Amino acid sequence: MIRREQAERTRDALLDAAAEEFWLHGLEGARIQDVLNRTAMTKGGLYHHFTNKVQMAEALVQLEDERWPEVVAGVERSGLRGLAALESFSLAVAERLNHDVRARAIVRIADELDPPAVSAFALWHDFAILALQQAIADGEVSDVIPIREVAQTVVECIYGASVSPAPLSRKAAVSDRLGALWMILGAGLRTTAR
Repeated sequence: MIRREQAERTRDALLDAAAEEFWLHGLEGARIQDVLNRTAMTKGGLYHHFTNKVQMAEALVQLEDERWPEVVAGVERSGLRGLAALESFSLAVAERLNHDVRARAIVRIADELDPPAVSAFALWHDFAILALQQAIADGEVSDVIPIREVAQTVVECIYGASVSPAPLSRKAAVSDRLGALWMILGAGLRTTAR
C-alpha cells in the first residue's frame, strides 16, 4: 500500500512538472530533462511511469477531461440561465485556468496532440450553445443569431481573456477582463432581442 501511494505521488509530481513545461513551451518545445529537473527525479523514475512526453500529455488530457464537467455542473447547480449562466461559466473557466497549471497546459497543447485534445473546448462550446438557447427561449437574445458561430466566438473570447497576459497599460485581473468582455458581449447579444 505504501509503495502504491509513493508511486502515485511520483506520477503526480511528474505530471505537475510536465504541465508546467507544456504551459511554458508547448508540447514540441518541452524537454524531458526539464521535467526531470523540476522533480529532481532520474530518467529511470520517469520511465517507470511514462516512456515519453506524449504519454505524459495524454495522461494529463485524460485527467482534465474528467474535471471540466464539474465546472459545468457547478454552473447548472447555481440555477442561472442564459447569458448569466454563460458569464458565470466563463468566470469559472478563467478561475480554473488561472489556478490550475494542468488545465492551462492542456488547452495550450491541445492542437499539438494527435488527435487534438479538443474535449474541453467541445464541452465549453456545448455549454455556450445551451446557454444561448436558454437566452433565446427567455427572450434575452434574438432567435436569428447564428448560434453555433456565436458560441464559438464566446469560447474563443473566454479562452483568450483567460490565458492572455493583461495589457501593459492596465494590469487587470482575469475576472475584471472577463467582466469587461461580458459588458460588450452581453450588450451586443441583448440588442439582437429588440
